[in-house]
Amino acid sequence: MGDRESGGGGEVRSVGRALDLLDIMRAAAPAGVRVGDAAAALGVDPATASRLLATLLARGYASRLPNRSYTLGVRSLRLATAWVDQLTQRAGPVMAQVAERCGETVYLLQLVGSEAVTVARLFGNRRATIDVEVGPTYPLWASAAGRALLGCVPAVARIELLPAEPFPALTPRTKTTWRELAAALREAAESGIYAEEGEIDPHLSCYAMPLLHRSRSEKLAIAVSFETARPPSDRRFIREAMRRESRALAWTI
Repeated sequence: MGDRESGGGGEVRSVGRALDLLDIMRAAAPAGVRVGDAAAALGVDPATASRLLATLLARGYASRLPNRSYTLGVRSLRLATAWVDQLTQRAGPVMAQVAERCGETVYLLQLVGSEAVTVARLFGNRRATIDVEVGPTYPLWASAAGRALLGCVPAVARIELLPAEPFPALTPRTKTTWRELAAALREAAESGIYAEEGEIDPHLSCYAMPLLHRSRSEKLAIAVSFETARPPSDRRFIREAMRRESRALAWTI
């Protein structure tokens, strides 16, 4: 019953350790923390650290990176204010250029666990305003941003980030099998643009590109959403604007 023992001042030891662990992951963000390092920092054995991480993971306060280290989860990512502020400050000018060229909403997203999480959002009709509230989140199988992030993960690890087949269908156009999704990933890898056509909202489409950087472990993507009815000429213009700015953004952040 050691985890339930109280520390000084009536503190519940396991709760205190969990909060300390959140602080450790916050300080390390965007890099992850391995079980052994967490155990050493907390002064506990690896089994205890592993149980604490599993509890935080199950409740959305931690997420596991492809290298099997742990970082903040969807419900705690906003604690990493320094990381989010840094992303916003560095990405803002490039996101503004994309929004100005396209006149559409531009998103900066990060892979957190098995979801694509919005870190910053810039509305095309309010280009001076960047929304830095963490969220909303998007499913990896159904969203352009999710697929761009999934494409950054080693192929052998992708299936582990997805639900059991058939994947939940959000609209009649949602791809619900790994075969369909894998084909879309292969096609997008060739063109560099990951597409979503009415798979989350039947009236909205989205293009996304991964922001690849060899010295960065976190997975980031830029996305632009627009009405599905936009003509081919507009779509081509959006893709060109994204290609023009995404490489600069990848190195900026």
